[in-house]
Amino acid sequence: MSTATVRPETATPATDDGDGAVGDPRPSRARRLWAGSWRLGVALMTGLVAFAVVWPSTDMSGWSDARVGASIVGDVLAGSAALVLVPFRHRAPFAVTLVVVGLGSFSTLAVGAAALAVVSLATRRRPGEIVAAGAVFVAATVVAELVVFRSTDDGTSVGWTAVVLGAIVLAYALLALVGVVIGSRRALVSSLRERARLVERDQALREERARDGERAHLAREMHDVLGHRLSLVALHAGALEYRGRDLDPDETVAAAAVVRAEAHSALSDLRDVLGVLRDPEAGGASEVTVTAPPQPTLLELDALVDEAREAGSSVTSSIDDAERLAEVPTTVGRHAYRIVQEALTNARRHAPGQPIRVSVAVATTDVVRIRVTNPAPDVTTENRTGHGLAGLAERVRLVDGHFRAGPDGDGFVVEADLPWTR
Repeated sequence: MSTATVRPETATPATDDGDGAVGDPRPSRARRLWAGSWRLGVALMTGLVAFAVVWPSTDMSGWSDARVGASIVGDVLAGSAALVLVPFRHRAPFAVTLVVVGLGSFSTLAVGAAALAVVSLATRRRPGEIVAAGAVFVAATVVAELVVFRSTDDGTSVGWTAVVLGAIVLAYALLALVGVVIGSRRALVSSLRERARLVERDQALREERARDGERAHLAREMHDVLGHRLSLVALHAGALEYRGRDLDPDETVAAAAVVRAEAHSALSDLRDVLGVLRDPEAGGASEVTVTAPPQPTLLELDALVDEAREAGSSVTSSIDDAERLAEVPTTVGRHAYRIVQEALTNARRHAPGQPIRVSVAVATTDVVRIRVTNPAPDVTTENRTGHGLAGLAERVRLVDGHFRAGPDGDGFVVEADLPWTR
């Protein structure tokens, strides 16, 4: 099994692309340069068009040559200042917008820069800033119309000012609306992008949890199966070691045959478990897909007890309501079988030669009750520090059952209640 590690993702820092788009991944320097350049170019072209249209059509009949020259030079200087300031709206959007819209009210060349600043400010979708910038824009434009671009008072100034004011308010409202729409779209895209990142992160975590669960499951199976087989091998090998001289040749051959059979069974069980881990896409003609063998259930409990007895253990078993064993769900039956198997293995390992009692009952409340006792006077929890009991507790938790293991009177008891539904 591959054990790829999923590293925790760090949140992408929120960035502002200059127009209020917060949360997007930071674009490259070239992309940012291009975005700023074409916007500035459009603002410049808009200002030049406005300059070329407004000044030739302006009534300057009452103006002196000095006033005309000063007005045009002032327009160019104010427009140039606005075009220089507008790229810095990223750092101080509100302050730069106030200055640029003020300059745009007095300079036709700054009209494009002012429009860009207003749209950029509106993408932030802050009503207070939009209203304040609009008030400055309207007031400065009215002042400019009355002071700079009107040559005489012909009695129509009030009406003309009202028309200009209405047009300015409408134009500003349209620019602000465009900015708000752009900001809303960017916020939506940002939220969708963040949601996609969260979905990917959750998927990675679910896959990692699934892998952890699979690893834990395989670890439990390997521990329970191999621990049982190898404990039998160790038991008979110990008998051969300490009683080799006392055994006649037939008994020695029988004990060796049991060791060989159990070792062979352990290898077979290991091969079955490892076969599930094989990846048929890993390459190599020797790779084959191995199907996991059928797992034992409570129906094989008698065979397990007989096997322990043949290995020399004194096991007493009682099964209540044996006819209901077939009704127990496969998953619960498999866990019950493994619990009894591991309890027998622990008894042989920690209290060899002591009698073992196994009690299994299928209660009317649809609960499988298991109790394995080993009345050994020297058994304590301190000498049971392996992973077997922890694995049993995990098995019981998988079916929302109850588990207890520890000293009880003169021995050690393993109890488990496994609920199930018919």
